[in-house]
Amino acid sequence: MTLPDFTDDETDRPTRARRPKRRRWLVHAIVWPVLALVLIGGGVAAWVLYNDAMSVRDDLEEARSAVSEFQKAAEARQLDQLQPIADRLEASAQRAVEPTTGVLWRMGELVPVVGENFRAVRIIAEGIDEVSNEIVTPAVGLAGDFGLRRDPATGGFDLAPLREASDIATTAERVVTDLHDRVQGIDTNATIGQVSEAVVEFDDVLGSAGDAIPQLNGALAGVGAMLGIDGPKTVLLTFLNNAEAAALGGGPAASTLLSVDNGTMTVVRQASSADFTQRTPVSVPVDDSAVQLYNEIFLTHPNGSTSRPDFPTAAQIISADWQREMGVTPNVIVSIDPIGLSRLLKVTGPVTLPDGEQLTSENVVTKLLNEAYFRFPEGPESDAYFAAAASAIFDRITSADYDVWAMADAVVDAANGGSLMMWSDDPATQALFEGTRLQGVLPQSNDGSTVLGVYFRDRSSSKIDYYLHTEATVTTNACTPDAPTYTVEVRLRFDIPDDIELPDYVDSGLYDFYRTEVFLYGPVGGATAAVEVPEAGLETVTGPSVVDLGRPAEKFTVDLRNGQTALVRATFAGTPGDYGDTEVRTTPMINATKVTLADATCG
Repeated sequence: MTLPDFTDDETDRPTRARRPKRRRWLVHAIVWPVLALVLIGGGVAAWVLYNDAMSVRDDLEEARSAVSEFQKAAEARQLDQLQPIADRLEASAQRAVEPTTGVLWRMGELVPVVGENFRAVRIIAEGIDEVSNEIVTPAVGLAGDFGLRRDPATGGFDLAPLREASDIATTAERVVTDLHDRVQGIDTNATIGQVSEAVVEFDDVLGSAGDAIPQLNGALAGVGAMLGIDGPKTVLLTFLNNAEAAALGGGPAASTLLSVDNGTMTVVRQASSADFTQRTPVSVPVDDSAVQLYNEIFLTHPNGSTSRPDFPTAAQIISADWQREMGVTPNVIVSIDPIGLSRLLKVTGPVTLPDGEQLTSENVVTKLLNEAYFRFPEGPESDAYFAAAASAIFDRITSADYDVWAMADAVVDAANGGSLMMWSDDPATQALFEGTRLQGVLPQSNDGSTVLGVYFRDRSSSKIDYYLHTEATVTTNACTPDAPTYTVEVRLRFDIPDDIELPDYVDSGLYDFYRTEVFLYGPVGGATAAVEVPEAGLETVTGPSVVDLGRPAEKFTVDLRNGQTALVRATFAGTPGDYGDTEVRTTPMINATKVTLADATCG
């Protein structure tokens, strides 16, 4: 059989103008792709794409499994397993992304009906590959060697691992934010069920990472600030006394001033609240509503500085006090209370004081916030004891002779419980604290969660709150979902054993009863709908009612004798908008406030 001769033969054809060779190039560049698109679904291209899609699917499933194993190994601190898992993730991610870079795959994305499926799979494959290359691989390289190590010669910390970790966290934030935007751009209404599920699952992973990364950035920034990673700083450590309650935990009864620079730390001086004698307001701008709510005491003395549930306010007041009385303006202020210290001591182990006494995770709260006042009834004696304890605890923590990863968990726990907060006068560093509990502020919207506040302040000039017991019940009425109401009910009771005689420093020197102020904060943008006192105790006075920190705030002044109970209540109405799940934040109390959440019955 002789095949037809389709070659151009100028002698056998009529004479005509020669077409440019570009025409043949256009056939290859345009006609064949069009024909390929026509064949999709029933031809060779469909068969190739189908096989590519199955291959990508299998590789993405392997990558998903590797990610899950990596998370579990990381949480279990199984560092020796991270590298093999990361290698598997890298290999499967590379295999998954390779077919999606081809011309045929990209043409598949242009096909009506099915195209969004190809596009979605490519975005997921590219995303996992980016996470593997830019986050997981560098993190694994650092994880096995990360730690806080001191130079025996200088005593300073090696900051190289901290800088590397900060760089990885910054990259992670950029990658995750970019991927989240790209995944959000996928039209899941145009994808099949399996692809839609994969998009949602990947978006959830990115969302979780997006929530975690700011916490990591904030923690790294905090450690860096305390070690002078950006040059010489003055750091003030303030130790809050929960036995004399204030919104943020208690007054800063003892403080340690440090000089830090590029990993070196030197104790400059220690001070107690008794060292601050001026009683005029410091020059810190605050809203009139805050002064109405807390009166001028929170501007006239460091012990009042933590009255408002906003650590930047407290830090600026403390800083102004130190500048006025000591001639020093701290660059960084860190606050921690014995409740937070108890969490850290679980990692460090016992701390031994100069006289041989040991502070442990189990006894540090009781020893510092109650027993010390029985042992040292005079102010100077107790101040010296607190200074010795603070110094010993500081030395133990800065020794870095413990599991750094376990300490990281402890620091996060202390911050999430409101017992550890930080502030920096450097705007760039302070910005890294945003979105973390380390910042010590209430959220500025109700979107992620609707946060309500329940806070206490002692006004008896005492250390009586070791014996105060509190409960809070919050009932959410979401029958009108875009404008819910929240009823916040708080019960207070003192339980002082009859067989003990309280030292004067613990008992109130002002009254023959105990006075506690209760501050209830509603949702952002809300309003107070009702204020009630179902049980007054000895006496309860309401007001003022103000808007503070963008929220309705109600104050109750409650007077109680031992054994009496008071019950106060405020109802807050939300304005139309988006509201997340209800969350309640409270003063870190020695006897933790029991919080109960309830939902109103609709209909």
